[in-house]
Amino acid sequence: MTTPYLSICVPSRNRQRYFKELILSLLASPRADVQFVLADNSDDAEDMAAFVTARPDPRVTFLPSADRVLSMQENWERAVDAAVGDWVSVIGDDDQIDPDLVEALKLAEALKPGLDAFAWTNLHYGWRTLETPRHTVRLPVKATFHDMPAWFVRRRAFGWADASATIVSGFSIYHAALSRRLLNRIRKRFGDVWFGHPIVDYDAALKTAAEGEAFVYCTRPFSTFGACPEANSAALYDLRKLREAHDRFDRETGRETDRDPWLSDFPFPTTLGLPAAVGQVQMWLAHAHGVAMEPGWEVNFARACAAYCRGFADKNDFEIISAALRTAFARWRGGAFAAAFQPEFQSRPSGDVFTGLSGDALHVADDICGAATPTAFYAVVNGLLERPSEIKPELRSAGREFALLNSL
Repeated sequence: MTTPYLSICVPSRNRQRYFKELILSLLASPRADVQFVLADNSDDAEDMAAFVTARPDPRVTFLPSADRVLSMQENWERAVDAAVGDWVSVIGDDDQIDPDLVEALKLAEALKPGLDAFAWTNLHYGWRTLETPRHTVRLPVKATFHDMPAWFVRRRAFGWADASATIVSGFSIYHAALSRRLLNRIRKRFGDVWFGHPIVDYDAALKTAAEGEAFVYCTRPFSTFGACPEANSAALYDLRKLREAHDRFDRETGRETDRDPWLSDFPFPTTLGLPAAVGQVQMWLAHAHGVAMEPGWEVNFARACAAYCRGFADKNDFEIISAALRTAFARWRGGAFAAAFQPEFQSRPSGDVFTGLSGDALHVADDICGAATPTAFYAVVNGLLERPSEIKPELRSAGREFALLNSL
């Protein structure tokens, strides 16, 4: 077997139903230039092993459950260790990815020799339950490539510039792709491991921003974040589930991460939500590897925390999280940035979601044509998008496209 162009890694734990659906979608691809690294970390080791064994495929590298529960960090580490492709991407077991992104990646690499990281528009799908509300998903009408300056990526990653409820640097190994060259530089600089912090997705995103030099973004979607009810992402705006996810994370990591010594001057535990979790990784990078934050990041961080609070649909949860964050800001740096934290509750309109064309985007419902999985959803919208091989091979300057790039 020749070296695959792209390795797609899928770490999984105890979500066999979703994992199986994803595996079937990957195996349906006829591409021979991809590798699928499937890293199971389930309590029932036999289920996934039997499922994969019954579907032999030379593109699959299967890592069965170990004789103990691995932390998320350990499972991601061994998955990327097993990847042999020139490019590597990681997704979750409840997500979706199109192996045909290889066509766009090859175009991007030809347009920008020495390319380190390639990102694309990500879609979002909530796995259907009786409680799952319908959502609108934005599809860019035109597929275009954009040259992203390294300074711009770093300003967003370490300065919280343009942030919403989290940083929007747009490049990671998670739902994006990193070159083998960049991965080797990251490993050499950051302790001879792929993931040094247990919050692995933002560990990868921030180290990519710190070490990468050449970035290209494509507006065409190639993957879907699929939030199943068991996912950590499904707990982001539900305080009960957020605390449960926090406790589970600490158990599997093997320590109380909020007590890490580099957080002594950062009073934001992960129970305070997504911005706090990202900030913890940044504090670790500063402490362990001397990665400096961008000037003025603190005010932008406070505004991101306010934006995070606005995401809570339950008024009581909003009040609780806002009060807890207000207390943290009062304690942090003598309250110097407390005034920048101004959360406002936003009521959610009832009724059907908007669908149709608006500006440069087509808006569709995430249950379009009865889609009951991220794969089914992507299969529908894929027919509305340009074929990857037909995207115009033109690299646009990011300087003319900041309004567009703010949606990354």
